[in-house]
Amino acid sequence: MSEIDTKGYVYVMISTLNQMVNYIPLRHFEFDDIYNLTIKKSDYVDNSRWDKNLSEVLKRDGIEFDFKSENDKNLIFEQDDINDISKIIDDLEANFSDKDKIFWNITGGQRPFILAITKFIRDHKRTEDYICYLEGNKSKMVILQDDEIVDNDSYNLEGLKIITALELMGFKVNKEIEKNYSEELEIQQFYADFLKEYEENKELREKLISLNKKDTDKDKIISEIKNLVKNLDTTLLDEIFTYIEKDKKKQKKLFGYILESLAGYKILKIAENKIADINFSEKINHLRKEDRTSEKEIDEFDIALLTKNGKFIIFECKSGGMEGDVAKSTKYSTYAVSGVYGKPILITPLLKKEIKAIRDNSTRSEGYSDDYKYLNDALYKTIRQAINSAIRAGLEVWGIDDIDKRLEKYIEL
Repeated sequence: MSEIDTKGYVYVMISTLNQMVNYIPLRHFEFDDIYNLTIKKSDYVDNSRWDKNLSEVLKRDGIEFDFKSENDKNLIFEQDDINDISKIIDDLEANFSDKDKIFWNITGGQRPFILAITKFIRDHKRTEDYICYLEGNKSKMVILQDDEIVDNDSYNLEGLKIITALELMGFKVNKEIEKNYSEELEIQQFYADFLKEYEENKELREKLISLNKKDTDKDKIISEIKNLVKNLDTTLLDEIFTYIEKDKKKQKKLFGYILESLAGYKILKIAENKIADINFSEKINHLRKEDRTSEKEIDEFDIALLTKNGKFIIFECKSGGMEGDVAKSTKYSTYAVSGVYGKPILITPLLKKEIKAIRDNSTRSEGYSDDYKYLNDALYKTIRQAINSAIRAGLEVWGIDDIDKRLEKYIEL
């Protein structure tokens, strides 16, 4: 991103549910002062909670700001006030006419705020002011000055953590696990080699998928899997299966755990130096006790990834079925914790071409083509249902062999 000089500028933000959009410019630039436009006595929103989320995060960054009371830098409007643009303009006149240079972040603002700010700038011919808007889908910061776009580039924040992103939206990690995945080089390499075998060998894929069946002889299937990958380090494979078998919860989704690891270490390998943070099996709950119905997590993300430009990507790895309400819940949880900066994705045990065949089949009356008739077998039934549920819920669906190319859409690899 080309350098925008904010020396001597005052930063003005508008309180919003997704405080990440207000946090990013504060981390990316340096300002002489900070102002906040917020709302009270609203039947629709609770800005005080949103402001508190941002306040706690900023405090850890060494930025003190009083969001609690009305003061000369925390401008509080009542909901009825913002229905009258002239009232907002009067307040802008009173508080900002004497400020030489202002950086206005309008990303989270309601339309009356945006209209009032725009009119205030034009009426006073404030040609040095910046207007900033963060595009969530593209993770770009669009900055205008004197009605001209002066910057429209992506940005990176070093040291950004998943815990911070969650707190900005009023959530917390139920149990923080400090783990350096990059140090597990042996395991990373094993899963990389295993994934290569998996993508090239249809029989291996089907053996692993069959582990989902309740009545299958798991020991027999595991032995057959080992024979199919005997050129790999089966000692490590034994350790992985032993580890899974010791955990009753993991036993119920034996292949699901393996698929999560295959996808997770693939993502880690291709994007490790390009992302801000990543975690597996991330359990979350509401940040405030009064919002919780229990101390148990409200959701668990198989793989949570945070990019350096604030995009929160949630990967749901399903080796078998996924009900429609689970798919909808995943989508809701993702957007709840990250708003437009969130992206929910389903990773399946199938290849890209197999997913395409399933999707094409749903629009045909003649059924699968000869090359893909096997997808109609009972073995694939729950996977077909999971893919269709995800599509209906608005999740992206990725093949296990298509992770690197699809990830390029969200991360510069």
